[in-house]
Amino acid sequence: MLAMAVLSLCRPLAGLASAGLLGGAALMSALLVPAPVLALPEAEVSAKLDTILLLMAVNDKGQPRTVAAKIDGRSVNAYLAAISIAAAEEITAGKRYGLDPKVAKGLRFAPVSLARFNMLLGPLLKAKPKDLGVIAPNPAQMAVATTLLVAQNVPAAQARQLAVLQPMIFCPEPGLLVSSNEGPDKGKQFVPCATEAEFVDTIVQRAIKESPKIAATKPKVVAIPLNSFIAFLRKEPESRVGKLRVMPSGRMVNLIQQISGKQPSTRAQPATSPEAKPADR
Repeated sequence: MLAMAVLSLCRPLAGLASAGLLGGAALMSALLVPAPVLALPEAEVSAKLDTILLLMAVNDKGQPRTVAAKIDGRSVNAYLAAISIAAAEEITAGKRYGLDPKVAKGLRFAPVSLARFNMLLGPLLKAKPKDLGVIAPNPAQMAVATTLLVAQNVPAAQARQLAVLQPMIFCPEPGLLVSSNEGPDKGKQFVPCATEAEFVDTIVQRAIKESPKIAATKPKVVAIPLNSFIAFLRKEPESRVGKLRVMPSGRMVNLIQQISGKQPSTRAQPATSPEAKPADR
């Protein structure tokens, strides 16, 4: 199990979560905006997206498959993916995107990273610009995402719509720097984000318990729509986003390991922290 220790504070993510209401159809557009000169290099953006795990609808050859769907009220051909097993099950049950019941029931999914999903869809969407790439959110995270977005001053109706339309990335606010205690990244500091709010909240609550200095800053979990998170990585200075890391979903990692015949692993959890050292902001 990868142990983590809370070290200090990083720059806050204030304002990012309420960056605007973006529907599912806008997913790929965040990757097409030219990056500012001081932004994170594209290769590093891709590396950060590589830890966000998805289930992608595929054809018999394991390639992305389009299906007739209704997205944001429009009838389109869509490449579907899901941020969680439960989200994929909603799709196959015909609960999303107005799919034909037989088509929905017959869908097959394969695990991919968000970076891989974007790479595969890039040339396909360039060839057929009217097609869309869409990622279904985790139904188990919709309630907490709505609550957090409202707490972040997003109007309640928009918060509910965002939670239904888009996957969320959950991060600590202000950013808590943690350090791996083992493995190839031992000693490296990063701000842990995740696609499951409970994981980040565990780190936040431990930091509050173990460090009076961090507790005084009143850290909390914030919900960030996936579109906004991707745009943030591409537009903000490397000094602000370079430390962000999305921890892979334990459930998705276990599924991939089961498919590949490996033993499931335990999701990383924070370990006892040393004395906190608030960083300069």
